[in-house]
Amino acid sequence: MRQPPLRMPQVFQRTDRENGFVLVLALFMLSICSTIGTAALLTSTTELDIAGNERVHKETVYQAEAGYLIAAEVIRMQEAYGSWADNEHFSDFPVPGSIVIKDGEFLFEGRDDYPAGSGRWNKNKQLDTVERSPDIEIRAAGRFNADVDVDKIAVRHLFGAGAEFSSASEGMGVSMHTVIYNMDCIATLPAWDNRNNRFVRLLRLPDGTINPAVPLSEIIVGYGYIPY
Repeated sequence: MRQPPLRMPQVFQRTDRENGFVLVLALFMLSICSTIGTAALLTSTTELDIAGNERVHKETVYQAEAGYLIAAEVIRMQEAYGSWADNEHFSDFPVPGSIVIKDGEFLFEGRDDYPAGSGRWNKNKQLDTVERSPDIEIRAAGRFNADVDVDKIAVRHLFGAGAEFSSASEGMGVSMHTVIYNMDCIATLPAWDNRNNRFVRLLRLPDGTINPAVPLSEIIVGYGYIPY
C-alpha cells in the first residue's frame, strides 16, 4: 500500500524590521481615530456655541424692538403732549414687573437734534442718553427687560396726500404737521429667577449704570406722530 508523501511543516523566518509591525500599525490607526473623534467633538461644541449665541442675539433684538413699540404707545396715550409723575407706573403686568415712566416730563423736553435746527439725531451729542437716564423702563418677568430714551428732534409739515389726510378742513381738527421722535432702545434677556425673585440678567447695576456682563442689543428707531 502506497504511503502518502510526508510534508515538512513550513517555517517562516521574520526579519528584524518586522518585529512589532502590527502593533505599531494598530497604534497609528488608533491615534488617527482619536484625532477624528476629538475634532468631531470640538466641532459639535462650536456649533452649539454658535447656535446659542444666535439665539441670544435674536432674543435681545426682539426685546429692543418691543421697547420702541411700547414707547410709541406711551406717546399716543398723551397725544405727544402731556406729563406724568417721575417713576409713575404706566402699566402693570400679570407677572412681576411693570412699565415705569422714569422721566415724567420727557415729552416737554426741547429738541435734541445736532446741529441745532437740523432735525438730525446724533448719538454722541444727546442731552440725555438711554445708558445714563432712560425715559421709560420696561420690566416683566420672562417677557421684557428693556429701557427706552425718547428724544424729540423735529416738527415738520405734511405734504401731498399726507397733508390732505390730516387737513383740518376735512373735519375734526387734525393738524397738518408731524412731530418726529427718535427712540433709543436697549435690552437684554428677560429670563426670571423664581427662587430669588429677580431677573437672571440685570440690565442695570445697583448704581444705575448698564451692566457690562450681560448680552445687549440696541435699536434706534425714528417715529412720527401726527397730533389729533
